[in-house]
Amino acid sequence: MKSKEPTTNLGITLISLTITVQDPLARLLQSRAQAQKIPVDELASRLLETGMQNPLEPRQWTIANERRMALIDKRFNRGLTDQEQVELQQLQELADRQLEELDALMLKDVALMETTAHKILTGSE
Repeated sequence: MKSKEPTTNLGITLISLTITVQDPLARLLQSRAQAQKIPVDELASRLLETGMQNPLEPRQWTIANERRMALIDKRFNRGLTDQEQVELQQLQELADRQLEELDALMLKDVALMETTAHKILTGSE
């Protein structure tokens, strides 16, 4: 993957990346982009953004959270560079998404427990 210097457009920082993908994936991206009548890079960007919104696998989350905690510690002890501050903000947002997912799962479990308890107390099935 190659990266170029970031540019700013309407207050949004854009970084041009060049990635290499295997032929079947490249053809699939091209086909979907053509079907949606959008450039391949726009489709790839949308797919990456959607994928980044999903919760991380436990191992990935552990690594990201360790980095987040190190940056929080550094912020209070020595201060952060501007780049580290941006990274910390992104990791904080990721932590929020991770916890929202966990909250949703826990709320489902609580609802199931409440339903089960109600059935037991009322003798209904």
